[in-house]
This record gives sequence, structure tokens and C-alpha cells, in this order.
Amino acid sequence: MRKIYLSAILLFISVITTLAQNAALDSLTRLSRKYHNTQQPDSLYALMGEAFQKQVPAAQFRQISQTLWTQLGEWQKADYKTTANGAAKYEATFAKAMLDFYISRDAKGKIETFLFRPHQAEVPKAAVLPVANPMRTALDKEVDGLARQYFAKQNGAGMSVGVIRNDSVFVYHYGETSKGTGQLPNGNTIYEIGSVSKTFTGTMLADAVRRGLVKLSDPVSKYLPDSIPALQYAGKPVTLVQLANHTSGLPRLPDNLFTAKTNQTNPYKHYDRDALFSYLRKAKLKPAGTYEYSNLGVGLLGTVLEIVNKQSYEQLLAAEIAKPLGLSQTKLNLAGGDIRQFAQGHDAGGHAVSSWEFQALAGAGGIRSTLSDMLLYVKAELAKGETPLGKDMQLTQQITYKGQQEVGLGWHKTREGWYWHNGQTGGYSSYAGFSHGKKAAIVVLTNSDAELDPTADALEEWLTK
Repeated sequence: MRKIYLSAILLFISVITTLAQNAALDSLTRLSRKYHNTQQPDSLYALMGEAFQKQVPAAQFRQISQTLWTQLGEWQKADYKTTANGAAKYEATFAKAMLDFYISRDAKGKIETFLFRPHQAEVPKAAVLPVANPMRTALDKEVDGLARQYFAKQNGAGMSVGVIRNDSVFVYHYGETSKGTGQLPNGNTIYEIGSVSKTFTGTMLADAVRRGLVKLSDPVSKYLPDSIPALQYAGKPVTLVQLANHTSGLPRLPDNLFTAKTNQTNPYKHYDRDALFSYLRKAKLKPAGTYEYSNLGVGLLGTVLEIVNKQSYEQLLAAEIAKPLGLSQTKLNLAGGDIRQFAQGHDAGGHAVSSWEFQALAGAGGIRSTLSDMLLYVKAELAKGETPLGKDMQLTQQITYKGQQEVGLGWHKTREGWYWHNGQTGGYSSYAGFSHGKKAAIVVLTNSDAELDPTADALEEWLTK
């Protein structure tokens, strides 16, 4: 079964999927300029397609539009530059800044991608790709071919690949820890793992269940301040397990994430517990029980676990997972030598971008890790250990929702029995997956938000055929 990929979910705007004619995109861009300059966010929002509107509610879009007007002023012109993967790139000149603007259309001619990024000159691809791959086995050659395809199609930065087959571990590294340095990543290079963090949050939930602190069926509101109205729909409360398996009815993102305080290059940094609770006091939920991927839901779960355990998310990560498994470089905040090992993040064009920091929504995507640590993590997921952590991991793999997806506590599962999750932040992409039946696991980490999913998917298919 082809997986529905989640990697771009942490990003502001949706994935590019369709080819569009430049003339039509020029027309949509002109209308976008017009509605921005006349401060008509509702008219601009009406140009957006269903996929966009599903991710960004109208109220949130109005806030974003007002922030853009305040920060940028009049949109003076848009000069077309190039089209790739169906999205046209324009050099957008505003009264107060110059930005790169990306736009694409869906099948109905509505806007699907609507994205501003800091303007940067084109970054050439490396003439020679640094590589650490022995090129001896069929697996070595398969990884090499897939990695080279990845770099040939897009301006990637660095990539670390780990494969477990039976009891053997294989590691490979490509590219650079920062564009232009020639420094090859290694097993201790630190990457942001984005939404793969959700599987760690699921494990923390399993730990709290095992210790009797919570039940999966507990209402979320049981652990929130009394000042927050009960989170429910039609009298049915939202439960902890629904936060973990994306069936809570909460939206993908809170509508107060993008405000005047938001740094668009580091969008989650300002979002603290006060902001989260402020949103929850007026949250409007959809009916629970239907799968709808939600960073908000899993981020809220991380905050609930902090409240229940009376510890920070980072303290829980260290005590419950990192220390038992020996994950010495898996954490939220970096200091000292860790900073020197932290790969520079890059956007899909090869430009250096800001790292992402998290507060209240850390459980949705705030973890950094290395290939060495992540291989220990998926190896533990494959094991049938009788340790407390081993039992927690087994609970995360029990399916709690079956529908368009099969989901445990964080982990998604294909019909072929492959557990997986992917992740993406502003400058990094990641994938982790494993199969008990094949006795295999994969970890792929990159310091670029260039599309990683086809590479991970092809490697998974090769291992399972």
C-alpha cells in the first residue's frame, strides 16, 4: 500500500503536486498582489484550493495576511524566475523587503502552494558529491543509486542513511554538513528529525500508561487547567489516545500560531504554554474518530505528559528513552560540542536556513538526533525486550485506529506490516521505519527540506521485496 506522506506537515503551506501553466500562475500572482495591496484577505483566501484551506483556516489566514502587510508593506512587483515540480518561483519586491514567492495550482485551478521565503541568490550544486559508501554489496549499490538520484533531482545538502538487516547494521553518508564546506556527515552529525519526534511522544505516553499515571481512554481535559472548557464534540470528550493517533478532531495547527510575534523562519519558537492554553479556551473541534493529521494534537499530548510527570519534555525524553537506550545526542536543546556537530539546515534550493526551536508543541517535532542514535532507537523497536522501555515500545506498535491509515501511538503502519514515520522542518527531512517480518529497519536523515519521501520509499520497497 502506498503511504500517505506526512513530511511537509510541519511546514507552513502544503506540498506541491500538480503542473500548472505559467500564464495561469501569472494571473493568480497578479490577483494575489492586488488583494494583498488592498488588504482583502478574504478575497485572497477565496483563491485558495481545498487542500490549502484544509491546512490553514480562514481566521488564521487573516492573521497571517495582516502580519505580512505590517512587516512588508505594498507588494510592488513579482518577476518570474523558474518553474519546478509544478510551482512557479517569483522574485517578489515589497516596500520593505524582497522575498522569493512560490505558487502552484491544483486540478481545479485554485492555489495549492502559496509560500514566501527570504530572497537568496541561486546556490550551485556541488560539482563533486562527497560520499562514504564501500560499494561492495547489492545494498551498497542500491543506496548509492537512490542517494545520487536524490541529489541529481534537487539541490540537497547532506544525507545519512542507516539500514538494519537481521543483526547487521550498514551506514552511508553523502554530501555536506553545510553547503560549500566539503565536510561529509558522519554517525554523530546532528539533524532535526521533525515529526519522527511524534513516535517518541507516543513512547512517553505508553510509559505513563504502564506506570498507571494515565489511561489511553482518559479525557484530555482531566489534565488541563479548569479554566479551559472541556475538549469535546457533541458531548464526547477528546481522549489521550486520540491525540496520539490523529483522531481528536483538533486541527492541524492552532489558529494563533501565526501572529505578529511569529518568526516565519522559526515559527514554533514563540509558541509557549500560555499561547496553547489561550487557543484551547476557544478551540472549535470537528467530530472525533476520523483520521486528520494534527501537529497540534500531538504537541498538546507532549504538554499533558509534562503536566502529568511534572517534568519538561526534554527531561522526559532523557529519562524515559535516551538514557535507557544510550542515545547521547538525542535531545531538544543543544550546547557545547553538540552545536559543533549540528548540521546546517537548508531549504530545497540549497540556501542555509534557521533551525526550528519548540516550546509547547515540542512533542510534535522538536527533537534533534544522529544516525547512530536513531539506529539504536529503531533497533530497540524491532526487539521484543522485556524491559520497561521495551514494553512501552510494544504498546506504541499496537494499532489504535484503522481507516485510511493504521496508526498506533505515533507510528503508522502499512498493510504489509511496515511501521514508519517521516518528518520535515524548515531545513531538514527525515524518515524512520521498521518491519518485524523482514527483520529490517531504515533511517534516513538530511539537512535539507528537499523531498526525501521517494528515496525512503524506494529503499523500503527494495528491502521488502
